Amino acid sequence: MASDASSCANPLDPNRTEVILALLSGTGVASVLLCAVAIVLVLVLRLYRSLVYRLAVYQVLAAFLYGIVCALQMFSKDDNYQRANTSLCQAIAFLMLYFQWVKLMFTIWITAHLFFFAVFYRNLKKWELVYVLSSILIPIVIAIVPFTTGSYGLAGAWCWVQNWKSDCPLNISTSGVIEQFTLWYGPALVFYAIDSVAVVVIAIVLIRRACKDSQEIKWQQHKEALTQMLPLLAYPITYTILLLVPIATRVHNARSHDPSTLDYSLLGTTGTCMSLWGLAAGVSLLIHICVMKNRSQRKWSEKCQYGSLVSEGTTVYNRSTSDANTFFELPENEIGDSNSTNSF
Repeated sequence: MASDASSCANPLDPNRTEVILALLSGTGVASVLLCAVAIVLVLVLRLYRSLVYRLAVYQVLAAFLYGIVCALQMFSKDDNYQRANTSLCQAIAFLMLYFQWVKLMFTIWITAHLFFFAVFYRNLKKWELVYVLSSILIPIVIAIVPFTTGSYGLAGAWCWVQNWKSDCPLNISTSGVIEQFTLWYGPALVFYAIDSVAVVVIAIVLIRRACKDSQEIKWQQHKEALTQMLPLLAYPITYTILLLVPIATRVHNARSHDPSTLDYSLLGTTGTCMSLWGLAAGVSLLIHICVMKNRSQRKWSEKCQYGSLVSEGTTVYNRSTSDANTFFELPENEIGDSNSTNSF
């Protein structure tokens, strides 16, 4: 009995488990702080009035809550890092899978919004409520499934969908493995493929139109809005890059049923990449705000300079009516651009 108990102990070394959890939770805390700063900045600057920034805020808010769950993983252990499937561990596992899906859903909608706007000139602004409701409700349905099968628990170094039976690493649960792939890794891999293709298509379309169709009226009308929306590509791009490591780790572990073959460095990298989803979202939003604010200030400075020229031209015109060419009028397309961007 003693040998059976030892063989079914947690295969991860307690010291290494502590390092992995520290990476996961520590990066989660950093993500929470950075996302909080980004969200506060959006509120202070009242950028939420723009759909572009609201889409980004949804993404960052999901990352903020996901970072909190990652940080909570550290509190689900005991002194020996041998955690039983307590209610706390199961609750954390549920929240982990739920917010993973919330983050994924908002990323899918951002990609779809950019794709239809850039390729088909269609603004899906009216679908915003669908974006939000589907990203909140669909993950709940998915995250409830492991509760019905009792699969939530200790899965390696952290709490998630468990692929063991009776807390024994040598007793592989086929249903748990299936749930891991059907509820997360499979859909995530499909999204990774679709998102990669969509990003490439968007880039190709924009480059071709910029080179060949730059004089089209429709293209000119959308150019300003696209300039504001393109930074949203940073969210699906960084997300899919960071998604590669967890998928590779799960495939690697699925090939071997021997816990002694676990790659600790790969597990540590997986934990870091998972919590980096939030950090990357916060950084992307802060960079987005800085870039667009600098661009707005440049445009405002140019308009101010243009306004001074108008003033000077009017003065000269008043002094000498014979030289009417010094009077400048604001072009109609300039007015149209400034008004059109407010709708995005």
